[in-house]
Amino acid sequence: MDRKIAEFVFGGYRLAVDVEATRAYYEAHDENWITCECDGCRNFAQAVETLPQAVRDFFETLGLDVEKPGELMYYQGTPSTLSGGGWYHLVGRILAGDTPPGATEIFPAGWYQLCDGFSVAFKSQCDLLPDDFPAPAIQMEFEHRMPWVLKEANPYIYE
Repeated sequence: MDRKIAEFVFGGYRLAVDVEATRAYYEAHDENWITCECDGCRNFAQAVETLPQAVRDFFETLGLDVEKPGELMYYQGTPSTLSGGGWYHLVGRILAGDTPPGATEIFPAGWYQLCDGFSVAFKSQCDLLPDDFPAPAIQMEFEHRMPWVLKEANPYIYE
């Protein structure tokens, strides 16, 4: 059976994504993806429920499960927010906007803002790609500012 490849344009990126294969991969892996017990990861796992509908719709369009990031990291917080980033993997290719071989700039097409506090960028070099992830694969990196929802104080506040 031939899969339908969807083409998307997000700012300076043009992508060819196998949405069905991406969705099928995430649905077949129903285990908990956020296994780290640090405060930032525990907060992300709960705060992801507060993401705006525009972000949730974007993930759904690409076949991604927002609750299954490949990697998470955190930068700076306030008592009520936490900034960070991470990435997800998609089945597909970047048709325009990818980092040329040997380039020092990682995202020459820039960040594509989905809403205030949530932006994405794409690259064909994948980090920590699961061995069973379908090829070809691309990486969608993201930057976020999400609410601090845990009862304990945010430890990511740096003076």
